[in-house]
Amino acid sequence: PKVQYEIYSADGDDIREKMDRGELDFGVLVEPVESAKYDFFRLPYWETWGVLMRKDDPLARKPCLEKEDVLPLRLIMPRREIVQDHIAGWFGVERGQLNALASHNLINNAALLVEAGLGCVVCTGGCFEIRGGENLRFVPLSPERTTGHVLAWKKNRVFHSAASRFRDYIRETEAEE
Repeated sequence: PKVQYEIYSADGDDIREKMDRGELDFGVLVEPVESAKYDFFRLPYWETWGVLMRKDDPLARKPCLEKEDVLPLRLIMPRREIVQDHIAGWFGVERGQLNALASHNLINNAALLVEAGLGCVVCTGGCFEIRGGENLRFVPLSPERTTGHVLAWKKNRVFHSAASRFRDYIRETEAEE
């Protein structure tokens, strides 16, 4: 009853930086995860990757987007370079070959750029579900691309009992699903 939680929302780079400085005990990260410095376990949640675009874009009527549809688009990419490399790999190109006009660390501002007609955001469907927008549409990629989530913490971190119990509770609860 005396445990307090602080929830901090950011992209994976910011979360990892705060874990490295000891400011966060745990981070929920979207894969891919740089695993050398962290212990983690997978959570049973999966996201589908796609493109967030204006509803009036002709491509928004398609059920899914293929490489040929996406490569010419003006893209607003996730800020994390490891994710950009991952996305470029899906399309068989180098990161520099993507038509990226900007990057973002959280979806809200990027979605405003999409609404203004400046580009399209490569993101997961869950980002769009949280943000919403009646003038926007999320179109999944084909072939389907998914990513998982992990609960991570810095290796060799010594936790106080409340943090250890929290980690164990999440591991046990999520394993049951």
